[in-house]
Amino acid sequence: MDKCARICVVGNKGTLGQAICRQLEIEGYANIILCDLPEVDCTCQADVKAFFKEHRPEYVFFLAAISAGIEYKRKYPVEVMLQNLQMETNILSYAHEFHTSRLLNVCSALLYPSTAAMPLDEKDAAFTNLNEIDTPYSLAKAAGFQLCQYYRTEYGDDFFTVVPCNFFGEYASFEGDRAGVVPSLIHRIHHAKEEKHPEVVVWGTGRACREFLNSKDVANACIWLMKNPTKYPLINIGRGHEYTIRQTAEMIKKVVGYEGRLVFDSNKPEGRLHMQLNTEKIFKTGWAPQMDLEESIRDAYQWYLSTRKGKNND
Repeated sequence: MDKCARICVVGNKGTLGQAICRQLEIEGYANIILCDLPEVDCTCQADVKAFFKEHRPEYVFFLAAISAGIEYKRKYPVEVMLQNLQMETNILSYAHEFHTSRLLNVCSALLYPSTAAMPLDEKDAAFTNLNEIDTPYSLAKAAGFQLCQYYRTEYGDDFFTVVPCNFFGEYASFEGDRAGVVPSLIHRIHHAKEEKHPEVVVWGTGRACREFLNSKDVANACIWLMKNPTKYPLINIGRGHEYTIRQTAEMIKKVVGYEGRLVFDSNKPEGRLHMQLNTEKIFKTGWAPQMDLEESIRDAYQWYLSTRKGKNND
């Protein structure tokens, strides 16, 4: 990418969007175009068409999504599925119409069948996970991946999809039903430390495994792939190693400095037992994550503390 190329970040206010914008600025890209609410409603066809007609971006990072924790998906399946589908059809169709050179579409590891062998390989991407809590989100994201494929085969558009593992970091939601597992645990364990609570309840048995990256590492991977064209229509972004939720919670407890107990509630849902991605393709390109899991958690926790300090000073 030329340093003056018109680079659009769709969903720039989210966790990954913030990280990509910051990294692009660090690398000296001077023409970053932002596309997010309230200025642009990506679920609105007219808004998206007007945006692409005005800015005609050469490169698009398509990150916008309605994503959240288990409870949010359980409560609002229509909103999750419908709004994701609307954003995908709008962004992809106008990126094609206004001749975007390359588009990176962020998908989800839920694209992979629950019966697929571990680690999850790109060749096994085939959505079959119906009637699950995650289905509204994962079905919509699978449609986005397939639509990118169709634009590649029918029109020759350089649209490709990445599947990052579970990531967290600055600007993530740490509270409420839209918080992911690591930010939620950081918040609850920190709160327990402040209030001197003797224990923190963690959903599930603790045996479920997840692969975690800091959003800064995922941002670096996305920019790396955008700058280094790949023949692959789908490529995983991960660490190459997964941790149990118990190990992750214990690491968060260590970073926070909490001395109470962690209690695992097996009556609560915990999702699939394994979600590790096969990272051979991206590692062969020369990319690798810079932060280990503890460093990733420390980085996110420091940002979380800084935001709380800012709130307390208001």
